[in-house]
Amino acid sequence: MSTKKRSLDLYLAEVFKQFISIKDEDFKKSQEVFKSVFEQVKQKMGEQCNYFKKYSKNIMYAGSVSDNIKVGRMDEFDMDIVIRLPINYGDIIIENEQPGFVKLKITNAFDNLDKQPDWEKCHRVTREWRDSEKYFLQNKFRQWLHGIVQKALNIMDMKVTVNGDVYLLTYKESGPAYTLNIRNDEGNEKYSLDVDLVPVIKFTFPICPDGYRVVDGVKAKDWLVVPKPNKGVNDKTLVNRCWRLSFQEQERELIKDCKALKTTIRLVKKLRDALEMKAIASYYIKSIFLKKVHDVNDKTFWQNKVSFLFRTMVEELYTAILNKNIPFFWNCDHNLIDGLKPTLQKVYSDRLKDVLASIDANDVEKVVAYLLTAEELKLFKNSDFYQKQAEIVYISECSSDSSMSNQLKMLNLELDEMDSQRAKDQAKDDKIQEFEVKLKQLEYRVNYLEDRLQRLENKQIAGIVNGKSPVKAGTSRGMSLEECRKIQVQYDYECE
Repeated sequence: MSTKKRSLDLYLAEVFKQFISIKDEDFKKSQEVFKSVFEQVKQKMGEQCNYFKKYSKNIMYAGSVSDNIKVGRMDEFDMDIVIRLPINYGDIIIENEQPGFVKLKITNAFDNLDKQPDWEKCHRVTREWRDSEKYFLQNKFRQWLHGIVQKALNIMDMKVTVNGDVYLLTYKESGPAYTLNIRNDEGNEKYSLDVDLVPVIKFTFPICPDGYRVVDGVKAKDWLVVPKPNKGVNDKTLVNRCWRLSFQEQERELIKDCKALKTTIRLVKKLRDALEMKAIASYYIKSIFLKKVHDVNDKTFWQNKVSFLFRTMVEELYTAILNKNIPFFWNCDHNLIDGLKPTLQKVYSDRLKDVLASIDANDVEKVVAYLLTAEELKLFKNSDFYQKQAEIVYISECSSDSSMSNQLKMLNLELDEMDSQRAKDQAKDDKIQEFEVKLKQLEYRVNYLEDRLQRLENKQIAGIVNGKSPVKAGTSRGMSLEECRKIQVQYDYECE
């Protein structure tokens, strides 16, 4: 089908609706299940560790869910468990390591904890959190939380009941995080939810390492250190000392009121998924958007059409991969894709180049195909939206062919001229017959289209105008009673 008349914005909106937006019932169930499960797990965790019970009051949603840029289904999200340290944070020495990471050195403040009256009952667990040089160890901190969660789940017999439904629980290490999996028991509709539980430490400006961006006008002051190791470091001792920095509250404020940004970033993430660009994490894409927000410095930019913004940000991603550089927004010396393999860099950039070419050619069919998996594309083409648009384009193409009747006249004139030459040149017989066939085909096509358009007009008059009968609808348009009755007879015949 031709794409000349198609609106990319219309199709992007439908793709978003069918395959990207989180369905209300999905969101509601995930929130309900997780909140109920986690409250029960958290209570048991407090029973297993007095330190956790005392110093873990603040729980924060993180990642795509907290930013409202999750794609497809509410099947996974991140939870930051803010753990407070029982010391003055001014006593913590923050040392820059590789860009994006810091080391935390705690000396006398932790040394004196064993003199506290509740050392044995509460603070004793902190003894394992530092190495011999007093550096705070992210691996020990994570393992401490992991052990508490596992003990709590064992006490709960690895299951919990929510609104009468039994959910099975497992907890395992997955990369740098520990993931709580919640799935329903047998006999119910299949349901599964993965939640990364991450213990974090919260700091507040002006305490901040040198070299990190401070954005004018941003009111959020809290920032986090996260126990996720630096993959670019081979030294095991250094890996365990490195903490990743997170400025999620500032990021949330930066993208606030950017009207179509969240829709656009979700479209780009869906494209990433459909193109199987697995080495490009969601946060890498978010970083590109944060940089664009900062560089443009005008939130009205995000009021442009989604098709324009989508094309713009796909090109930003393409350029970043082509140059093999996605800077960490808060410290541009940290290249998030520094370890991207050259073979993947080539594959990813070539795929995105093809997408850009399709957008520029307004080849809506191809753009949609790039955004969807094979199964999703099949569903999309069977949807009412696609079928309706296909019919509209077909009729539009036919009706826009204003030269059809002129072609008939021209063919008739050519036939008359050839008839006069028949006696002189018998060699033209074949060409005359060819024109006669074309003429007949065009006559059939005209008759078919006239009949189709007449039936569509009859149905529109009969069924669309405020629910009136064909006669009433027709007369309201100034048609004679006799003309309306003929339409009524034709409409009744078609309805049978």
